[in-house]
Amino acid sequence: MTLRLCVIGNSHIAALKLGWDRLIADNVPGWEAVEPVFFGAPSDGMRHVALQGTALVPTRPKIASHFRQLSGGYDRIELSRFDAFVLVGLNVSSKRILRFYKSHAWVGLAGTAGKTLVHPAFAAAFLTERYGTTQLVEHARTIAEATDRPVLALAEPHWADWARQAPEGTSDYGWDAAITAGDGPALGQMFETAVGAALAPQAQFIAQPPQTVADGITTRGAYNKEASRLISGEGGGTDASHMNADFGLACWDALQPALAAAYCRKGVSA
Repeated sequence: MTLRLCVIGNSHIAALKLGWDRLIADNVPGWEAVEPVFFGAPSDGMRHVALQGTALVPTRPKIASHFRQLSGGYDRIELSRFDAFVLVGLNVSSKRILRFYKSHAWVGLAGTAGKTLVHPAFAAAFLTERYGTTQLVEHARTIAEATDRPVLALAEPHWADWARQAPEGTSDYGWDAAITAGDGPALGQMFETAVGAALAPQAQFIAQPPQTVADGITTRGAYNKEASRLISGEGGGTDASHMNADFGLACWDALQPALAAAYCRKGVSA
């Protein structure tokens, strides 16, 4: 028997696809029963996908084209075909919490100067509400309400650690200020708490693999190496937001326990 896995995301799905290709090429044991099909669209393209009957269907031809290209020919997601779902990225990132940190802080943080000080519970509730409006949560809710199959969710990775000292022209969301103040780990933990709460009970949140995280709120540079060439096509190492096959492999390892539970649910031994 096979676990039919549907993987849905924005451009950050590329790291998982690269990681999966490596798993298959290297004949890594333990994945023989998993059969993933990838669906996605870059940027916020997945907002142009809606539930029609029992399928998630693109409402724009360009998005349908992305689906066909990535999935190997399918232009819609027939939910009944799959035993489990993995949602990837879909505009949930730690950039939102960093924007909040620029003007607000909560008791226990060090970088409080000039900011509005709030209770940690308020920060958690506010950020949970904000993450609850994202495509990641909306698609998780749609799938959970339409099927009884397990839904797992991965956020977009933290940006690469070199973004702290980014060259001119690269967006600065405040990584260096947070890390210099010693608040990176606390921000990273609040991010995981808020996203996990926003997704519950529709989906199980799988946090970024800890071995890939630097200073609590960035990704170690080794997991970003070559990503700009392999994914965005930019070259020159200017893309700090996308990750490589090594990162994808780490994500598959993080997903494995939850997928093993899905195996058991279907009656397949892990």
